[in-house]
Amino acid sequence: MATKKKPARRSARSHGKGRARKTGTAKRKGAAAKRKGSTKRGAKKPAAKQPAAKPASLGPQPVKTGRGPSPMEVATTVLALLRDGRYREVEDAWLAPSIVSVEGVGASMAWSGKKAVLEKYRTWEGDHDINEMNLEGPWVGATGFAIKFKGDVTQRSTGQRMQLEEIAVYTVKDGKIVREEFHFATGA
Repeated sequence: MATKKKPARRSARSHGKGRARKTGTAKRKGAAAKRKGSTKRGAKKPAAKQPAAKPASLGPQPVKTGRGPSPMEVATTVLALLRDGRYREVEDAWLAPSIVSVEGVGASMAWSGKKAVLEKYRTWEGDHDINEMNLEGPWVGATGFAIKFKGDVTQRSTGQRMQLEEIAVYTVKDGKIVREEFHFATGA
């Protein structure tokens, strides 16, 4: 019985340009590696996964108002000056250049910048006589304070005498008042 000879296997060099032929398994491995992001020489590697960001804390966070006197220090000093009738000292020492002043119900307007706010004060003062004014407070919070104004005033332009009751809420940043908002009693 004659045995058939198996044909000789060709070497890798005989298939051209010195490359070895990939077997079916090697082809599958190469394709899978490409899908998974493996790279050849010169190609960029995919970015490494970043660890997940920590969730924001649900607990309380400190509140800061910057440098300078605290809201408590500003509140006690401003209230003492107002009670002594030293309004200009409050304006000069405690109002920030970028202050915003907001008038409440009825006016619902805002003035921005110290120059505009001072003009608002002068306009009000020019049309009102203060017969009596009482100040209560201060109520101090983490970012500012409030003062209650209760008084008897006469509007010059109309001659009308009225009872004034409002709460001024002041916001402090870097030791200065950066915002004031006046809340009026509505009798509701």
